Amino acid sequence: MDWSAERVREYVSRVGQRRAERDLGLARHTLRRIVRGETVLPSTLARIKRGADAYPQRPHLGAPRVRAPSVDWPLERVRSARAAQLRGDFAEPVRLAEVMRTDDALFVAYTNRCAPIQVLGSHLEPASGTGRAREAAARAGEQCSVPLTVLAGLQGTLCNHGIAIGYLDREYAADGSEVRLSLSEWPLEAVKWDPSAEILTTRLRDAMPVPITHGDGQWVVLRKHGLHPWTQDACVLPAALVWAGHAHGVIDWAGASRSHGLARIIGELPEGFAIRDGAGNLTPEAQDFIDMLQDVVAGESGAGIRPAGSKTDFVSNSSSAWQVFAELLANRERAAARIYLGTDGTLGSVGGAPGVDIAALFGVATTKIQGDLEAISRALYVGVYQPWAALTYGDSRLAPRLVHHLPDPDEHRHVTELAERERLFVEAVQRYQDAGFSITQEVVDTIAARYRVAPPDLAAADDAVVPLDLAPTDVAVVVRGREARASRKLPPFGDERDDMTIAQLRAAAQGDAQAAVAEATAEAQASAEPAA
Repeated sequence: MDWSAERVREYVSRVGQRRAERDLGLARHTLRRIVRGETVLPSTLARIKRGADAYPQRPHLGAPRVRAPSVDWPLERVRSARAAQLRGDFAEPVRLAEVMRTDDALFVAYTNRCAPIQVLGSHLEPASGTGRAREAAARAGEQCSVPLTVLAGLQGTLCNHGIAIGYLDREYAADGSEVRLSLSEWPLEAVKWDPSAEILTTRLRDAMPVPITHGDGQWVVLRKHGLHPWTQDACVLPAALVWAGHAHGVIDWAGASRSHGLARIIGELPEGFAIRDGAGNLTPEAQDFIDMLQDVVAGESGAGIRPAGSKTDFVSNSSSAWQVFAELLANRERAAARIYLGTDGTLGSVGGAPGVDIAALFGVATTKIQGDLEAISRALYVGVYQPWAALTYGDSRLAPRLVHHLPDPDEHRHVTELAERERLFVEAVQRYQDAGFSITQEVVDTIAARYRVAPPDLAAADDAVVPLDLAPTDVAVVVRGREARASRKLPPFGDERDDMTIAQLRAAAQGDAQAAVAEATAEAQASAEPAA
């Protein structure tokens, strides 16, 4: 839409002059001329930036009411919810994902998948190395509220359903100098795919459904795939039957345990005793007999008396079918781990992977987590930081990007490989030197490139250290006092002795000793003469 002078004046009255200067890209004196009603060239109005057009102010939307979780899930309803997930109708799948977290295996796998984002560090990376980009990254950290709890919820929804929706609340400063964006999670159960219009729509609390457009300054859509992501990477699709199999398996296991643990007793009255009378009721003898048997089985009576000639038989479940339940539950646990984590190796021997290499296992888990974090980073860049940069600076290219600090599972391997390459590099240079080749900086650089290590700088010819095998007499002549004391980690003398050789120092010491002896002798003789 083209901007007219009247529209510019209306925009200034709504957001303030300072904000209008940034949004419209006009100089202060030009904007004042327009506000005063003075004539401006059409080309000036044509150069107005589109930031205000791209992200217009919208009223706050009321989120729909969220229904209470449902606990009644027969198998037919589970299949129906899976079909609704494939259609992009998320009301029932969201309820199913809630009740699935009541299962221990699925709960552990789900929380392990979503736990890293709550402990990993992150920072906003500037769009470039310019001062303005760094300033934009610092301001975005202050003016864009992206709570960690919201990101954790969005990741969980993305993991279960392959898509998650965020909503932006926008707040302007009183003078229009800045805009603050606050991200919250929109309830996915209110969202539905419209196949005729090929758009996502959402129900509102007191209004008609509205379309969801990613990056329009109001909606943020997290997804890993472009076409129907809810059919491609939604854990609820395979995990739904895992949960149903686990839940019904536990029920059947409990029934089988009761059958095996509680024996039944059957009694037979003696011949001649009637079981029922003419009215079809139990006879008093039969009623007394069955009451006694029930009290004994229930443990209320420690003993009982049965009529002479009667019989009692205990009937127990001798089937070994109970073993299938343990295998069924272990299989469901492995399936839950594979669906959410990409491997069942975290279960150890229970999961069937006692020999899994931990580095390889961590690499698989990291792949899943990296996919989630990359999808979150892309969605926030387009849906939060680009609109904020356009509204604040009039240029979305200044938008920073959220970067998470993922640990490198291959760091130890990289360090070990580097140490091995450096060792081979040193050995190669030593072989060249032992063979009598001239070792120049160019030769060192060539060998270093071959082993992919940083080439060291050769020492200058005067500083080069060449090992020589010297006899002890030669050492006394060549090594100076400073060098000898440094080899013993002692400070230098600080006088002319530092530049004297070992032999000279020895001779000087001997000369000093002889002089001291002669002086002492002379003093002794001088003191003895008066006494004589």
